[in-house]
Amino acid sequence: MIAVSLRKKLTALFLNSCFLMPMILITIVVGISPTVSAENVCEVPANNNWDVSQRINQHEVGMWDWDGLEKTDLLWPIENDFSMDMTVQNDSAVAISMILSTGKSYTFCFSFIGDPESPPSNGAKGDIYLMTDGNWDFYEGNYDLRTEDWLDVIGFLPVEYRDTATWMPFRDVHSYEKVTEGYFSVAIDSVSSSWFGETQTEYYLVFDNWDNNRNTDQSAAGGVLNIELLVDVEERLVLPKFTAYILVAILPLSCLIVPFIINSKYNSYGLDNSSVGDKEVIPLLEEQN
Repeated sequence: MIAVSLRKKLTALFLNSCFLMPMILITIVVGISPTVSAENVCEVPANNNWDVSQRINQHEVGMWDWDGLEKTDLLWPIENDFSMDMTVQNDSAVAISMILSTGKSYTFCFSFIGDPESPPSNGAKGDIYLMTDGNWDFYEGNYDLRTEDWLDVIGFLPVEYRDTATWMPFRDVHSYEKVTEGYFSVAIDSVSSSWFGETQTEYYLVFDNWDNNRNTDQSAAGGVLNIELLVDVEERLVLPKFTAYILVAILPLSCLIVPFIINSKYNSYGLDNSSVGDKEVIPLLEEQN
């Protein structure tokens, strides 16, 4: 009887674990994910202790064509904190390109400051975008066509396909428009793969001071904007990829397996002969004439 009771307890524990495991895993993932608070973001020294130019390229669209200059071949991701100052002219944009690592969490703190020699007439506000290299190409094309009606240019495309002919911020969320200062964090889950192995994507952090094709963006400031940028790099705990498959599959599998277990245990109780004693013979009552 003790063995039967122990089996029942273990079975109940297993069934409850199957239903509770997804919630437990989600709680663990949320608990160990890095959090960023406004009080201690971007604790970055003003002076860099490494050569930032070796892992970052600077670009500009507009009056000054920085893309015409020779650029460093970016081979290694950003692994250390850094800070830098930039200037974006009116009706133009400036950007830095870099490679982000899958084992790091990056926090970008930024602020726009009006240049005292050419103060912005519309206030020291601008737009910040994080985008991939392919979207950066579309962004530069958008600037070249800024004096034309953008909808007329892509008007031949159906509405549902127009996003393929323009640029999008990274993950469709990393756009920060009409801001004076702020911060955001990003972590890269994986790198791109191809037949020739893994390829590293360049990410562009764009500081926008012109009226682009987005309806929600800030128009040109009407003057020069100085930019202060701080980048805080922290170690990030990366869970193995199979944990995602376990998290997604365990609940459907439990819904399939648990009914079979319950049905099997229910049927097995009727076949248990351990409590059956000696057979008793029931006398046959014969009808007497």
